[in-house]
Amino acid sequence: MAPLPTVKGLRVIPLAGDGEMNDLERRVMAPLVVQVVDQNDRPVEGADVVFRFPLNGPGALFADQKNSKTARTNGQGQAAATGWAANGELGKFQVHITAAYGNQIGETTISMTNVERIAKDGKTYKTTHRHWYSSKWAKIGLIAVAAGAVAGIVLATTGGGGTTTRTITISPGSPTVGAPH
Repeated sequence: MAPLPTVKGLRVIPLAGDGEMNDLERRVMAPLVVQVVDQNDRPVEGADVVFRFPLNGPGALFADQKNSKTARTNGQGQAAATGWAANGELGKFQVHITAAYGNQIGETTISMTNVERIAKDGKTYKTTHRHWYSSKWAKIGLIAVAAGAVAGIVLATTGGGGTTTRTITISPGSPTVGAPH
């Protein structure tokens, strides 16, 4: 009996890693995960998934110094590339991913970038101890509470309709919550 012809019946969907950066300085690699589904969009369990990094230029290698590794999909049709690290070359690269199950195949390409260090807004952030009041939302909340208190005091003093004049003094100070340090 002749083998069945290979059919492109699988779809390989990137779940993590596409468009992500790998931090070479801190050796933090983006996760690399895909999901394999059949022509009816059902997850395919037990599919062989090959993750292949480029041979030259920016890229990555698996622990055994090879540029490709095979993983098997779980019950949700997901497979992850594990045990890899960027090769130290800066720049963008493509990860070619192929899935096979029976006579069905599917493939996709994920784009990643090796960078020296991942930074936010062009700045490198350091981990420091932050106080509860350093948050933008805490400051907005404190301003809202203070404004509400002033409005409440004004309404309480003018709402009686009497002719008595009251003087209210508000002194600025550090907000405190709980026990002092």
